Amino acid sequence: MNRRHLSPLLTFIFLAACSGKPVVQKVEGGTDSLPSDLRSKFEVVSSDTPAPKPSPSPAPKPSPSPTPEPRGKRKHQKRASAKRVEKPKAAAPFVFLSRRPKADPIWVGEKETLEVTYIGLAAGDFTMEALPPKKIGERDVYHLKGTVKSSAVLNLFYRLDDMIESFWDYEGLFSHRFHMTLDETKQTRDVLELFDPQAKKAFYWNRRNQPDKPPVESKEYFDMVPFAQDSLTAVYYLRTLPLRDGETYTFPVVSEGKGWDCVVTVMRRQMMDTPLGRVQTVVVAPQTRYNGVLKQEKGEGMIWLTDDDRRFVIRLEAKVKIGTILAQAKKIELGIKPAEPVPSSIPAQNQ
Repeated sequence: MNRRHLSPLLTFIFLAACSGKPVVQKVEGGTDSLPSDLRSKFEVVSSDTPAPKPSPSPAPKPSPSPTPEPRGKRKHQKRASAKRVEKPKAAAPFVFLSRRPKADPIWVGEKETLEVTYIGLAAGDFTMEALPPKKIGERDVYHLKGTVKSSAVLNLFYRLDDMIESFWDYEGLFSHRFHMTLDETKQTRDVLELFDPQAKKAFYWNRRNQPDKPPVESKEYFDMVPFAQDSLTAVYYLRTLPLRDGETYTFPVVSEGKGWDCVVTVMRRQMMDTPLGRVQTVVVAPQTRYNGVLKQEKGEGMIWLTDDDRRFVIRLEAKVKIGTILAQAKKIELGIKPAEPVPSSIPAQNQ
């Protein structure tokens, strides 16, 4: 079995199948080795915990009274000041996007479990859930989590116990922080990605442990498109789109220290039996695009979502070198419907 397609990117299974990127790495010691400014800037706190306020700057000391100067010198200064070039205007303040849909499809407590099969064998379960909201700095964020656990049958060949979590901006619907841990037969791995839309920079940290080999660790900064998705929030962002028949939607994704575009085409509507009963679904075909070039054909990956305000993922399908991997929803918990209006803690200019 092609193991890379059953690992963390099952959260966006069609992307894993299309990009063909190998799984690399778990870390020990958490994020202690991160620069202190990143640890504080991207610290996650509960939504009812006030964000830390910066220490007040000391008040400036009063300047001494100027000494009177001769009249001639004052005239000289006036003539000189008239020739001074005006200072450039200050740059406009950074503005966060506001792109919330009219109806919020993501409810706290919602949980989906999909059964993954390959060539007719039960390979494991893939679960996505929305945990209680958090804060990063002054921003309210969704706390999203995905897990992949291999079945008893697959454990005979290769064991998987993987987790990914994302912190997704409540108002702007973009990723702030992505964390992935793998615990597998031949490796453990820890990956952390931090996204700064204002600086247009991302930080990527990756550590891999393998039996009988020293740990391999890498850290790097790289350029990114502001307000991008990670490999988990891409699924949730897809759920917020209108998905009209025949239309194509493109949005930036950052994953594994690289940026690319996800191009999603709406193919058709289709009735299906689901854990919610027999409902209409919308079928989309995603493709990946690097440097303007599409990297796979339509149909290599497909997603079925409920055709309603929630857009639950009902089925995922990805073609691989040998056969097709399927993930079919077997249990859906609706969660708690969010209250309106949006939380008052969100700055007024972003509402």
